[in-house]
Amino acid sequence: MADPVRVTIKPEEELVISPQKEAERAFRISPPPEEEKPKVKFVKKVEPTKIQFKEPVKVDLNLRKGLNGDYMIFDHPLFDIVLMPKKNKIVTFVRKNSKIDAYSSQDDFFEFLRQKGMIIPDSIQGGNVYGSLEAAYPINDDADTIQMFLYLIYNYMKETGESLGKALDYEEDVEELYSEPSEEDSTELGEVPHAEKKGSIDPGRKPYGLIYRL
Repeated sequence: MADPVRVTIKPEEELVISPQKEAERAFRISPPPEEEKPKVKFVKKVEPTKIQFKEPVKVDLNLRKGLNGDYMIFDHPLFDIVLMPKKNKIVTFVRKNSKIDAYSSQDDFFEFLRQKGMIIPDSIQGGNVYGSLEAAYPINDDADTIQMFLYLIYNYMKETGESLGKALDYEEDVEELYSEPSEEDSTELGEVPHAEKKGSIDPGRKPYGLIYRL
């Protein structure tokens, strides 16, 4: 090993340089790059929004409660609704005075409940009574199922039942206009003289297709 070399920098100071250190300076090895620390994302937890009603929601329904605890609703013009809490079932019964087929309206009602998640979809079926339609609903101990049903039925009647009732009333008014017209919309017998030919269809003219058969 060579002797150390002394280099005078200032009269007051001396620096000792070793040939080994000079070689280390000539072949300087850079330190390895520092490993990147994984980026941590901080997600702020959003608390669920709680809605509080200052006053209870009121619904207006034509409702009765039977001796067995069932709730009967008579607001729809074509069918009646019965809630059966003991059987976890909701049933619709067609009214006897219904003038049109109520199945399409019943199907629309149960489709409304299915979309709201209130009934079991594969439980929709015909009931024991002719024309009735029923479905089962799941048990939920965390919510008042009856109040939820009454609130949704009230909204359904408000959106669909009223418009359907007006359409049926209009159809009945038109039928009464034809069968029992008022004095302003009717004429007495003989008031309009009889003509030899009335209407646009000639009863003596044969249909076009029969001309080539005869």
